[in-house]
Amino acid sequence: MTRRPTLKHIAERVGVTVSTVSLALRDDERISTAMRQRVRAAAAEVGYIYNRHAAGLRRGDSGTVALCLNDLGNPFFTEFIAAMEQRFRAEERMMLFCHAQESLSVQADFMRRMAEHGASGLILIPAAGTTQEDLHGAEAAHLRHLPLVLLSRDVPGAEVDRVINDDARGMALVIEHLRSLGHQRIGWLGGGSSTSTAQARERAFRAALGQAGHPPDEAHMHHGPTTLAFGHQGFETLMAQPNPPTAVVCFSDVIAFGALSACHGLGLRPGVDVSITGFDDMSAAAYTTPPLTSVRVRTDLMGARASELLLSRIRGEKGAPRREMMAPELSIRETTGPVRKKARASDQA
Repeated sequence: MTRRPTLKHIAERVGVTVSTVSLALRDDERISTAMRQRVRAAAAEVGYIYNRHAAGLRRGDSGTVALCLNDLGNPFFTEFIAAMEQRFRAEERMMLFCHAQESLSVQADFMRRMAEHGASGLILIPAAGTTQEDLHGAEAAHLRHLPLVLLSRDVPGAEVDRVINDDARGMALVIEHLRSLGHQRIGWLGGGSSTSTAQARERAFRAALGQAGHPPDEAHMHHGPTTLAFGHQGFETLMAQPNPPTAVVCFSDVIAFGALSACHGLGLRPGVDVSITGFDDMSAAAYTTPPLTSVRVRTDLMGARASELLLSRIRGEKGAPRREMMAPELSIRETTGPVRKKARASDQA
C-alpha cells in the first residue's frame, strides 16, 4: 500500500514551501492566482486528499457529529435523521450514527468511542433504562466535555439540553376527540414502562380519562413491546372481553398498525365498530386501511431543533441546560367515529 500524499509531496513537486501549499489549497488571496492553480494541479496529479479530521483536531472541532438511535425497526426514530442530516450537511459536518438496539452497554461503548475519536458533539435518543449516572457518573467522565443533546426521550436529572414532544398535550387531544364522539370505555395498548416516553404517555392517558370523570378500567390496560405483533395480540385480547372498549388508544403507530390488522381479522370495521388511535403520525399512518387517526409528533422540527442546540454548544455557547417541548397536533382520519348506539346503551346500563 502506497503512502497517502501529503502537503510536502505537493510542495516538492511545485518547488515551494509547505505553508505556501497550505495557503493555496485554502484559496488564500495572499497567494497569486497562478500559483494557486499550479498547486491544485499538482495536488490532483499526486492524488492528494484534504484531511479534514486532522485539520479539525488542530482547530479543536473535528467536524464530526454523532447520533445514537435505539430502534431502527421503528420508522418513527428514522424520521428524525432527515432533518438532522440536512442541517449538518449545510454546516459541512459529517454525521455518524449507532443503532444501540436498546442496549445500555452498546450505547455506552459508542459514546465513549465518539469521545475518544474527537467527535464534536452527540445527539442521543436514550436507550430504555438510561439514568443520570450513565451520563454524569464516574464511568462517564469522558462525556464531561462532549456537547450532548437528548432527543425524544428524557433522562430525569440529566444536566444536558433536550428536545422532547409534549406527550401530555398529545394524549389530551386524543381523549378530547374520543370523548366528543361519545366514547367512555377506552382501552390502552401501551409500550411498556422502561422509557420516559412510555411512562409520560400512559400517565397522560390516565390523567385525561380521570379528568373526564371516567378513570380507566385496569382490565382494559395492556402493555407490551412496541411491535406489530403486540398490537395485534393486544387488540384481540381487549375485544375478547365481555364488555370490550369502544375505542382503543395505542402508545404508538406501530402498535396501532397491529391493532388495525387484528380488527380486520375479527371482522370489525375500524372507525365504525371500534375506534383506534395511534401516536407519532408516521408517514404510513395516512395510508392504512382506513387511514389512521394519530397524534402528529413533529419529528422534523424536533430533529432540526436538536441539531441547532448541538451546534450552538459546539460553538461554545454557555448557559443552563435547555428543555424544549414541541407541541403535537391531532391528525383526525377514518379510524375514529361516533360510538355505536348499542355500545352507548351498554355504558348507561
